[in-house]
Parts: sequence; structure tokens; C-alpha cells
Amino acid sequence: MSRLFQPELVKIVDGFASKSACLEYLTNLLAESGCLSFPDRFLAAVKGREEIMSTGIGKGVAIPHARDLTVSHLKSAVCLAREPLEFQSVDDLPVQMVFMIAVPQSSSREYMQILRSMSEYLRQDVNRKALLNSKNETELYTHVLTIEDLIADSLRA
Repeated sequence: MSRLFQPELVKIVDGFASKSACLEYLTNLLAESGCLSFPDRFLAAVKGREEIMSTGIGKGVAIPHARDLTVSHLKSAVCLAREPLEFQSVDDLPVQMVFMIAVPQSSSREYMQILRSMSEYLRQDVNRKALLNSKNETELYTHVLTIEDLIADSLRA
């Protein structure tokens, strides 16, 4: 598996005007990385998924994702918003950590394993706090690589 996370896809921002603005920002990051052939179609797929059920998994974390034919390779954009964002999360709390995953149509096993590993890691307070307290994007990226290592281990298992 090629790198799920890349330094240029891990950002810290002050905040977003809306959930939609956040999703557009992350889609644009993924598009710039070259993994989306039709960013608008991917964004529509993500927003459609959000309408069915919010990907705000609780405790300040959201994992918006979509599997789509326009995705060339598995990639994740990560954003820490200093200002919490309303995301219609399962626990009704605003979100500060957003992991957007772009998934090729052919990747179902990896996709489910990535979601599971990410959710398990982020459910632990100590891990989540480390991400939220990142002083800069380099530190945030280092924490994110820990998640990638866990995912790689789970895919090898």
C-alpha cells in the first residue's frame, strides 16, 4: 500500500464557516495530490454519504469518506480545526479533527480496515488529545503516521 497520508495533506487551520466548506477544502487538498480525476463528483459522493448519516464519529472527530470510480488511489487528507465545527456528530459535539478518505472503487477490504483502525485509535482519549494538541503541522503529521503504522499492521494480519 502506498502512503495513505502525506505531509502536504495534513493541515492545521483556524476554522471553517461550515461543514460544507470543510469538506470542499479537504477535497481540494486530495485533488491537488492527484488522486481524484473529478473532484466535484467525489465531493458530491462525500456529501451524499453525509446526508445519509454524519461521519462525525464523536469526541470531536469526523471521518468523511467515499468510494468512487474517480479515485485513482487510496489517500487521506487530515485537518485540525482550532475552532470547533458543527458536524451533526453522533454525540452532538462539534468536530476539530477531520480525516477525509478517498477510496478507489476496487478497495473494499483495505477501506473497511482503515476505517476500523482509525476509529479504534481515535476512540482513545490519549491518542485524540495528542492530535488535538499538535503545535504545528509537522507534529500533527508525526501523530498521523502512528495511525498509518497501525493500519499497515492490521492489513498484514
